[in-house]
Amino acid sequence: MHADTIPETTIWAALENCSMNAGNRPVITESGVDWTFLQLKEASEKLAGRLTNRGIGRSSRVMTMLPNSIDHVILLLALSRLGAIWAAISPDQRGPSLDHMLVTVNPKLIIAVPEFAAILDSEDRLILFDQQTSRLVDMISDFGVDLPSSKGFPDDVRAIVFTSGTTGPPKGTLVTERMLMASAWGAAHAADVAAGDRFLLWEPLYHVGGSQMIILALLLPVRLFIVSRFSVSRFWQQVREHEITKLHYLGGVLEILLSQPTNPLDSGHAIKLGFGAGARPDVWRAFEDRFGIPLREVYGLTEASSFATLNLEGHVGSIGKPMPWFNISLVNEDGIEIPAGEVGEIVINPKVDGLLTPGYLGNPEATAALLRDGALYTGDLARGDGKAGFFFVGRHKDAIRRRGEIISAWEIETALMAHPDIAECAAIAVPATIGEEDILVFIRSANTDLPALVAWVAQTLPRRSQPRYWVQVDDFPRTSSARIAKTQLCPDTENAYDSENP
Repeated sequence: MHADTIPETTIWAALENCSMNAGNRPVITESGVDWTFLQLKEASEKLAGRLTNRGIGRSSRVMTMLPNSIDHVILLLALSRLGAIWAAISPDQRGPSLDHMLVTVNPKLIIAVPEFAAILDSEDRLILFDQQTSRLVDMISDFGVDLPSSKGFPDDVRAIVFTSGTTGPPKGTLVTERMLMASAWGAAHAADVAAGDRFLLWEPLYHVGGSQMIILALLLPVRLFIVSRFSVSRFWQQVREHEITKLHYLGGVLEILLSQPTNPLDSGHAIKLGFGAGARPDVWRAFEDRFGIPLREVYGLTEASSFATLNLEGHVGSIGKPMPWFNISLVNEDGIEIPAGEVGEIVINPKVDGLLTPGYLGNPEATAALLRDGALYTGDLARGDGKAGFFFVGRHKDAIRRRGEIISAWEIETALMAHPDIAECAAIAVPATIGEEDILVFIRSANTDLPALVAWVAQTLPRRSQPRYWVQVDDFPRTSSARIAKTQLCPDTENAYDSENP
């Protein structure tokens, strides 16, 4: 798949095309049950008809709190048929973030797992759905309402995707049909998709990494095998059982797989290529060596149709060069483009209209900071290299200001991950007794000799970047894409190891 032109279509139009030309071909499998395009179309039309009985139509907002399942896929297709807006969030969401999302979206209908009964028991707009007992379509009464004739346009907003962010409440990113098509086409480029490729759909559908794979299957002849979530204990068994050919990785997935004991079956698979984001150089090399899977690193964000860069040339550590539909530049704090070799903010300029988000729902201030003069200011830092493309350095928001200097948490974490005893780590800022901030680092490590680790770091990092506080953890809280959820890490240093006062 080498075409640079993003398909000018919609989700529903793509499904209709597949149903007409390959209707009986299985496209999605769940728990051993195959679903063809015709079956998906029939089920989603039936559900769409019943949703109209609940007042759902064009631009209606429907919030879902569901795990991966064929019913969740059918619901996405049904909402696309109606021109409704899908606001999918994690079924594990709780507390202030959930309250914020509900207020932001103000959905006309909420479809959630039964666990939400106690949390949302006063909601008259709530449907509790347990796939183990019924199909979603059977839970909504049928009064024979006709479907609308209009089926939507590429620039219609189709989804609200909440970004996890590093500070503040989640922001509801408005995502259009065109953006979803671009995200799927970007995945196709990154995966070098060939007819017959098979993907394990472990990415949550409430993350753009999951929804883009559904759309990919409507555009190109691939097969998806749905699992409810990523499971390290079952992953390789699932890969072999379904003869998976391409691996999509996000966040900490590679590190998690590498942390498992070596096995003779590590190379007993059909995966030809891995593509995704977040592979540190040491992890990159170790993963390729152990599992025999070449990796392609990308960079992107939901606000810019998921994929912005792609490393096709194998430069370890590089996030690659711009996708064919984007120009990318690096600018300083004054917005002036900087020369190669210097670190600056990543700015994305589309070559094609409509590939950047229209904005954040109900948040004009954040939208204005994100979108300026037709470009998207990411808040991410990178260094340019004319030959190898771009090298990700860190985030403005993930930076630590220590004694007048800005330090990237990524710099600290990358250095620590080079230690053989450290499986994962996360660095955050905490208030300092002298200066602005100190560094607190959380590590998942079998080595309990923290003074030895501190001594090692003294030889590895410049003094300004050496953590003061250390905490050992058994595991980390995580976002929906398996990244470490830094906002959930406790900044209390009272029980931490203090390297300045051991």
